[in-house]
Amino acid sequence: MNDLAFVLSAVDVLASHGVRAWVCGGWGEELRGLRPPGEHSDLDLLYPAPGWSRVDGLELDWIEAKRTPWLRAFVLDDTIVELLLVERDRGGWYTRLGGRRHDFPADVFSTNGRIAVASAAALAGFGTSYRRAA
Repeated sequence: MNDLAFVLSAVDVLASHGVRAWVCGGWGEELRGLRPPGEHSDLDLLYPAPGWSRVDGLELDWIEAKRTPWLRAFVLDDTIVELLLVERDRGGWYTRLGGRRHDFPADVFSTNGRIAVASAAALAGFGTSYRRAA
């Protein structure tokens, strides 16, 4: 079941391997109060790093069809968890969505805590960009 306990479990699995991720997508919007609670078919997470080296070595149930330069996905408890690589350069935080660059606001990773959630400003612009690239 894709509920808040699942979100915690997914974040904890990654954290146990030294992978820090921020909730985004529908769950991020819900946790930020930008949309009412509802059902979720997957979990989207932002992964700030210079590359995939730490993630690629993990023994998870990877979905090979969702392996791109900007995306990795695995199945946990019958639910898809997508990790989106977020890199940083002189222009700030960004991800490549297909052939396009999506720039995040400077505060994208401003929250910390038990469940780190992307900032409201980051969530507002990201959904549309991600749906276009998928």
